[in-house]
Amino acid sequence: MNETIEAIKKELTVCYIAAHKTVPSSAIDGIAAAVMDAVPSITAENAHDIFRRAVQVEAVPTIPTIVTAARNHHAETYTQTSSLPLIENRDPRAAWLPTDMRLRKNNMMTAIRNLSAAISDREYSEYCKVHLTRKEKRGDKEVPVYVNESAALAFDRPKKAMLEDLYRKYWRLLPVAKGYPADAPLNHGLIPPTVPQFRVMLEHEAKVNGFAA
Repeated sequence: MNETIEAIKKELTVCYIAAHKTVPSSAIDGIAAAVMDAVPSITAENAHDIFRRAVQVEAVPTIPTIVTAARNHHAETYTQTSSLPLIENRDPRAAWLPTDMRLRKNNMMTAIRNLSAAISDREYSEYCKVHLTRKEKRGDKEVPVYVNESAALAFDRPKKAMLEDLYRKYWRLLPVAKGYPADAPLNHGLIPPTVPQFRVMLEHEAKVNGFAA
């Protein structure tokens, strides 16, 4: 079960009930998935606190409001008082988790790519196919956009759920995680495991679940 999606759905449901609005469960599923896509830093552990901030702005918060609430939550939760020295006045996860959301997303997409390659050549081929991009002019710049964004999002969504489960079980065991604060939550934007590391995780999962590696 995707714990983050379920936590977001729960918070959305509470918001709609409080606002005396009725929304089909199928719509809640889609909105929750969109929130998780837009807010890489949201987790099952911090969803309630993020929504608590967001509903102070809107009874049923929009995605931009949730993005801002997540940013504020992150800044206030993992930043110490400004009177402390600069080296202490930062997120203790900074060595493993970029503060820039774009860099976090890059880490997450690298993790999805590596996980796909670890699953099988066929899965990696599918990853490459659905993540094809083209250049689109926006203002004075040309930016890459997915040729088929819906296909890319549909491919990524279950991979994000897998990342959440695998990170929860194995990320802290990686050599790169040495020194990571014991009480700090995990995040999709952390330094991603390599393809061989993902293969070890998947092989262990297969053994635990009684399947051949």
